[in-house]
Amino acid sequence: MWRFNLRAVALSATMLMAFGSVSAIKAADVIRPLEAKAQPESLMPETSPTKPLADQPDASVHGKPTPAKNRPKASSSEASSKSEKKAHSDAKPAVKTAKQTADALLPIPDPMESGPVSIEAASFKGVIPGVSAKADVEQTWGSPKEVAQTSQGLVQLYSIKPFRRVEIHYAADGKVASVIVRFDRAFSAEAVAKQLDLATIRPVLVSNEMGEVLGLAYPERGVLFAFEVSDDPQTPSMKVAQLVLEPISAEPFVLRAQTMLESRYDLSQRDLEQALTLEPDNARAHWLQARVLTAMDKSDAAVAEAAKAVKLDPKDARYRVTHAQCLAQLGRLPQAMNEAERAIALSDKLPHVKAQAFCLTGNLIASGPKPDYKKALSFHSQAIQTASPLLTDPHPSIRIAAKEILVDAHLGAAHDIAWGDWKEKSKSVTRWIERAQAIAEDLVNTEGASNERLFRVHTRAMAAYVGVRGGIDPETTVKAAVHTGDALIKITREPARKARIQWDLGMALYDALQVCQMRSDYDNAAQCGEKAAEYLAAADRVQHSSSSAFLLGRLYFRIGAIHAAHDQDYKTAIVWFDKALPLLEQLPTAEMTAADLARHGESLVSMGVSYWQAKQERRAVALTQKGIRLMEQAVGQGALADSSLTIPYNNLSAMHRKLGNAEQASRFEEMASRTKEEKLK
Repeated sequence: MWRFNLRAVALSATMLMAFGSVSAIKAADVIRPLEAKAQPESLMPETSPTKPLADQPDASVHGKPTPAKNRPKASSSEASSKSEKKAHSDAKPAVKTAKQTADALLPIPDPMESGPVSIEAASFKGVIPGVSAKADVEQTWGSPKEVAQTSQGLVQLYSIKPFRRVEIHYAADGKVASVIVRFDRAFSAEAVAKQLDLATIRPVLVSNEMGEVLGLAYPERGVLFAFEVSDDPQTPSMKVAQLVLEPISAEPFVLRAQTMLESRYDLSQRDLEQALTLEPDNARAHWLQARVLTAMDKSDAAVAEAAKAVKLDPKDARYRVTHAQCLAQLGRLPQAMNEAERAIALSDKLPHVKAQAFCLTGNLIASGPKPDYKKALSFHSQAIQTASPLLTDPHPSIRIAAKEILVDAHLGAAHDIAWGDWKEKSKSVTRWIERAQAIAEDLVNTEGASNERLFRVHTRAMAAYVGVRGGIDPETTVKAAVHTGDALIKITREPARKARIQWDLGMALYDALQVCQMRSDYDNAAQCGEKAAEYLAAADRVQHSSSSAFLLGRLYFRIGAIHAAHDQDYKTAIVWFDKALPLLEQLPTAEMTAADLARHGESLVSMGVSYWQAKQERRAVALTQKGIRLMEQAVGQGALADSSLTIPYNNLSAMHRKLGNAEQASRFEEMASRTKEEKLK
């Protein structure tokens, strides 16, 4: 967590006792200490104020564009000179020039869409946290009114006009750790931000573990607004009682990145890169970076970042859960299982993390070449049992995490039952999905979560319906998925995140195509397929890969196959096949599994029939021959039986005979007979 000096704010009571001669501060001016799990959201640079706050003299906070942790120490004379100049400027309101007046009329850039902000550590009256030493402070400001030695270190109290109370906290190395300026009365955060020229920077709310907002931070400037205590803990006052300045550090960037993790991958990644520049061994930053990269489908890089987090803090179960998820995305299931098991062992004191590890283990067992759905269901049940008692936890972060895990665990159980060997699967799967949806709705309505929670339920439900093999009508879920997905796509600006939503929606519709085929509803199957193709193609344009292209090619093939097999519309079929073939060829044969070889080979043989019917004989022969070669490889690897080649050999024999290639026709006819005999044996 961020160690910004709300640590210093937390010393308020201590300081009141240490400085017995100092008049008491109003209760409303004392900011409560930041809890161990406080989570700030975003910090901003500070520059010279443009207008004084109403009834409050200029705070005189400046941005100093020097690299964090590498700033040269300012000389005492230089600091003194700057202080004198600033004091003079404070005494006389500046007269605006014509250019300043024109600049004031310019629109303020949206901090969400602006580029990176320079790192400019804030200073106060010539004192720079992390740079100025005690001697610098005393030479610039003179002797303090009071001095106290606390458990946190040395603290000096000054009165710097117009502020009656300014605290200087020192670090162990003798440098200024923080400057705390206490206002006589609280001001709106918006006004203070504008006053200090911070309005164009993304701030981040600082909260304690109970979700109560304590302040607002600006990472690029090391500035924190500590809020006046609100009468209602659920509603922050958004009024600044104290201004805290600290050295530039990694933690506020990490915390701001976490707040943007689900909404803006680009901004989150930018903050994490800055954090890791400041602190390369920040385990939390590596962990969050792994999650961002996973969301962006950069699996190799995600695994590397997750591995770094685990190496830096091997006892943090959350890092191992993420590492397992990243490994699973790359198909490294044994290693993923090992990490998930270690996460379970490490999370006895963190039941929400243990529940997540149980759920992940169930997902891993249900995937792979030899899924065990019964065993997977037992782990999903353990996840539900572990997370359920946390639904009423007073800590929002734990309560929300528990609800999100329960959504995933119920969906996992629905998947296990759908694909496993169970009775009355349709009814049972429907009930599990309904429970997942109810929890997701509670997250949205009660906890303020995004509609992405509901979108996840709709899309994953469709995958379960495939397992039920047509036993559940997908129409209602298809409509809900498209409605929710389209709404999310519409409000999403970032291309990578929009592509992720489009891909997930396209895959759900691909599943719906399969379900409709199983239900012999070919018209709706074709409609779902064509809609899926639109979403997947849009996503592939942003995040292209050979595997995504191959999957899109498979979809085009399925749509064409519907037109060929059920409408005998070969002309339309080959239009889709023409789109499919270039994409299917992008995945090298060497990267295909035995199952992929079998599936792709059968698809090529099937397409060959349509091209033959459409009078494109030479292409039909070429596709059939290529399909047979792939199927023969699959037979050699045990993915297909020899008898699966009987029909392809017969097809190729008939084609050669029609083209007058008698010798070739006889050879393939003989091969077909041989595989047929093997089947009879």
